[in-house]
Amino acid sequence: MARRHGVFIAAAAAAGLMVAAVGCEKVAGPSSKAEVCKGFEELGTQLLQGNGVIGNPLFHKADDLGDLAESYEGTADLSQDANRLHEIADSDSTSGSELEGATRQVAALCGHPLGLGTGFGSP
Repeated sequence: MARRHGVFIAAAAAAGLMVAAVGCEKVAGPSSKAEVCKGFEELGTQLLQGNGVIGNPLFHKADDLGDLAESYEGTADLSQDANRLHEIADSDSTSGSELEGATRQVAALCGHPLGLGTGFGSP
């Protein structure tokens, strides 16, 4: 009985570590323009879909894009956008205009405003 209990605890601990590792996934190395723009598209799509009830997906997408913008090493300086996106991700509320303002440099890099990407017929 004690052995079975120990195996269960070890399995639960391993599962917890896997969840923590996946939940804390950050960008490894520099991100490309394509990766930044994909994250930008995902944020725009989530903005149009709304935040949902469980898990705050809009705030997660803002944080993900902030990570990508932070690790971008191209000619565009996305550091201000990265900082603003992380602030939004850590906040309790946001708006479309706030997100649009926080992604000005990313929008310039990707060639369109937030929410109007390739999924909507734009180049």
